[in-house]
Amino acid sequence: MKNLLNSLSENRLSQILQTVRSICDDGLCCPIQCGGTNPCGRVDEGIKVASYAVHDGEEPPVSGWNGAGNIFFSGCSARCIFCQNWPISHENNGKIYTEKEFGENILKLIKKKVHNINLVTSDHYLDRVVSSFAEIREKITVPICYNCNGSHTEELFKIILEISDILLFDVKYVDNDLSKKFSCINDYHKYNKMNLEMLLEKNIPWIENDLGILQKGLIIRHLVLPGQVENSIEVVKMLKDYQDRGLNFKLSVMSQYFPAYKAVDHPDINRKLTEDEYSQIAQLVEELSIDGWVQGF
Repeated sequence: MKNLLNSLSENRLSQILQTVRSICDDGLCCPIQCGGTNPCGRVDEGIKVASYAVHDGEEPPVSGWNGAGNIFFSGCSARCIFCQNWPISHENNGKIYTEKEFGENILKLIKKKVHNINLVTSDHYLDRVVSSFAEIREKITVPICYNCNGSHTEELFKIILEISDILLFDVKYVDNDLSKKFSCINDYHKYNKMNLEMLLEKNIPWIENDLGILQKGLIIRHLVLPGQVENSIEVVKMLKDYQDRGLNFKLSVMSQYFPAYKAVDHPDINRKLTEDEYSQIAQLVEELSIDGWVQGF
């Protein structure tokens, strides 16, 4: 099965590249719409990457047995105060690669027989990623997986949907008060809901190969936060509504929260998640018959 990248005509790929360059150069790639001041950590030239890794920690049909080919980009627009990867997202740890070097590292991952190329938080470098991909796309023989915080401008998300076979899509909050308190995207829910509507319109089919490895599909992720069970309940109810409207997805409910980075200074979330809090959400997912994964506690 061809990935979407290889299904694009040369003309369409050129149009996408021109559009995404304009979006990123003008600082319009995330809801903050910084205008080019780059609080996300975007560097002036090249692509800053923390690591290229064979990763077995994604959902089973994504990691499989050979692992996902994860690229962890330096910087992030959401910059959640509880981020467990805060040295990457907040401190922008990493190394700057040219587009050619980036492409060479992609091909190295593919030679290791990863099941996909998994772009982790790449919004602020998507123009340069697409440019690099354009040079090597015939050698990219695995699906492109887009691993994101779930809150994007309409213009950028259109491009994400056009080049991504698999989406690992966060739904963090249904309450903008929480996004203002815990993340840097103040109106997270507004953009998240808009992106969900775009996903409903696109409705990516769920396709696995004969060995159960995901080729196309949408996985929605939700991290349960301590003391915020009501937010998680409303997230699950909202996703049930999308399921009833026809959205094809699997839900991954995550329990791995611990107070990292600035969360240790925030009394609302300066503790581990309790088993009771998580079980309330896991039970609701089961009652509503939403397919996917819950984690062991």
